[in-house]
Amino acid sequence: MASTTGLPKVLIIGSGGVGAVSALSLHTRNRSEVTMVIRSDYDKVVKEGYTFDSCTYGKITGWRPHNIAKTVPEAQEKFGNFDYIIVTTKNIPDGYSTCEDIIKPAVTPGVSTIILMQNGIGIDGPMKEAFPQNVTLSAVTHIGSTNYHAVIENKGADNVFLGDFDHSFDTCSPKVQKIINDFIHIYKNDNDLNFIRIDDNVKKTRWEKLIYNSVFNTVTAIVNLDVTRCQINNGNIDLFGPAMDEVLAIAKAEGVIIDEAEKKEKFLHIGDGLLYTPSMCVDMRKNQLLEIEIILGNPLKIAKKHNVPTPTLSVIYSLLSMVQFRIKESVGFLKINEDDFKGNSDDLHQIYLDKYIHKQ
Repeated sequence: MASTTGLPKVLIIGSGGVGAVSALSLHTRNRSEVTMVIRSDYDKVVKEGYTFDSCTYGKITGWRPHNIAKTVPEAQEKFGNFDYIIVTTKNIPDGYSTCEDIIKPAVTPGVSTIILMQNGIGIDGPMKEAFPQNVTLSAVTHIGSTNYHAVIENKGADNVFLGDFDHSFDTCSPKVQKIINDFIHIYKNDNDLNFIRIDDNVKKTRWEKLIYNSVFNTVTAIVNLDVTRCQINNGNIDLFGPAMDEVLAIAKAEGVIIDEAEKKEKFLHIGDGLLYTPSMCVDMRKNQLLEIEIILGNPLKIAKKHNVPTPTLSVIYSLLSMVQFRIKESVGFLKINEDDFKGNSDDLHQIYLDKYIHKQ
């Protein structure tokens, strides 16, 4: 379907804190037609719009993008084909569907550029494999933004680092270079309201962000406290710092060299005084599945490959897996037959894998 505005068509899949602010940024720039897929908050946004309390855009009520759809197929049918598909939805390969399956109905082969504006490591390869005719770009966001039922609390400015995970900008094809520049043109607001730039080493930037996400997101989701309250309880010294050291060691084993002292100090104190609750803790409070595998699972697999010790991260992963298990049971994603485990002296975890995971 042709754009009603004559502008490039952008689909945003994922309407959480990041997706909502990205949509607002694009809409403010007014050089694209923005469609959002909104699921849980669909009725509220249709009737009332979003409410923003943003450090960048101020207080806004009743805001909506150009187009709203409840599902990806509906978005494609009513408002496609899309020039850009921005994926901000949670990446949960152990959940209901993979991101590749979720976006597939909206991908036009050879036309749609897929932009992964998500957290984690190990997300680019599966997308490129699933859609070899399309350009897949990696976008790392540094933003403080949460969505509580269509009310967006945006405490940290919108900063986006855009590139190809496997190549520097200079080694990308002219086609990819043009796509990157064109997207920056439609995304960056005047007067520096937001920040987006070409990232020559977005792989490194992803690992740098993981220093924060794999530590603060995960621990706060386990203990149900914001970062500051964890720090009040000596979290920086006892838990956060040691976990960050392990992330840095894994990255180094992968050939990603990071200024360890600078980045560790930066991320330990990036939220000082904000009383900020990371998105994974928010998801836990909303009883939604968590991004365990791309935040911790994949890095731990890389650590195992390189024989990097991870005593702190491994404990965090084990505890967080139990939180994920609790959520899966409570939402009906998983139903345990207790008779499978009663009175059994065998490896209960192996029974679980054989009867519930390997069968899926």
